[in-house]
Amino acid sequence: MEDLNRYIELNNGNKMPLVGYGTFSGEEEKELHDCIVHAIVELGYRHLDTAKLYGNEEVIGCALQECFEKGIKREDLFITTKVWREDYHDVESAIKESLRKLQLEYLDLYLIHWMVTDIDWKNLDVKGPTMQETWKQMEGIYEEGLSKNIGVSNCPVMMYLDLLAGAKVKPQVNQIETNPHFQQKALIEFTRKFGTESTAYAPIGAQKFTGNGSLFDNEDLKSIADKHGVSVPQICLAWNINRGVAVIPKSTNKDRMKANFEALSITLDEDEMATISKLDKNERFFDPAKWENETGEEDWDNSPIWA
Repeated sequence: MEDLNRYIELNNGNKMPLVGYGTFSGEEEKELHDCIVHAIVELGYRHLDTAKLYGNEEVIGCALQECFEKGIKREDLFITTKVWREDYHDVESAIKESLRKLQLEYLDLYLIHWMVTDIDWKNLDVKGPTMQETWKQMEGIYEEGLSKNIGVSNCPVMMYLDLLAGAKVKPQVNQIETNPHFQQKALIEFTRKFGTESTAYAPIGAQKFTGNGSLFDNEDLKSIADKHGVSVPQICLAWNINRGVAVIPKSTNKDRMKANFEALSITLDEDEMATISKLDKNERFFDPAKWENETGEEDWDNSPIWA
C-alpha cells in the first residue's frame, strides 16, 4: 500500500505521522482488535496511541502481531504509550511491562501521562517523586533505546520550563487537548520554539464526557466543510494538521475511521484558518471541575482529565 501519511520531524530527526489512531475509552476487546488491524492494514494508519491507564495494551499487542503477519513492517509504525503516575518512581519497569504487553522490543514514543505526581487525595499527601526525577528516568530509557522518543502530556508552560531546567534531553512531544474550541496556540508555539512538537487528543471534542457544546453544530465549521465537500470533524482534524499538530482521533466506525485519515488531504487557506482561529472558547472538554462521582463530589482519581 502506498504510504499516504504526512509527518512531523522531531527534534532528534525522527518522524511522527500527523494522523494517528487513538484508543482511549473502552470497547470490547475483539472490536478494538479488529479496528486496529483495519486501521493499519486496510486504511494506512501508521501511528497508534495508547496508555497503561487505558488497560488495552495486551489487546493492542495481539492486533499488532496480526498486522505484522499481514505484511506490515514494525519499522513503519509509530507506537505511543504512556507511564501512569503510580509508576513515576520506576519508569524502566513500567516501560518494560508495557513492551511485554504490546509484544514489542521498543516504543516510538513514551510519555509521562500527566504532569502530576502520585497523590493520596484522601489525606492530601503528595507522595512524589518530582517530575524532574521522573524525567531523568525517562532520559534513561531513551538512552537505553527502549523508546526512540520521549515526551510529556498535559504539560503547561511553567511545568515545561521547570522540566527543561534539569533536562539533558528535551521532550520530543507534548500531547495535549486541543481543538477549535480549545486551541492552546500560545502553548503550542512556545514549546515548539524549544523543539517540542504537539499531538492533539480530543481533536474533534469530547462532549461524551462533559456535555460541552458540540463543534459539529458550529456554522462557520459547517460552511468550510461544505466548501470542501467534507465533514465538520474532518475540518477540525485538517485545522490541527495544517498548523503542524498531530491528531489521534478515536472511532470504531469504519467510515469515520477512513474519513479521519483522509483529513490529511485537506488543505485550508489562510482565510479559513483565520476563521477557525476566532472560534476559540478556551474551554476544555476534559475538565476535572465538571467531572463528579456519583456522590456529587469531584472525583480526581477517576476523572478523564488524566487521559
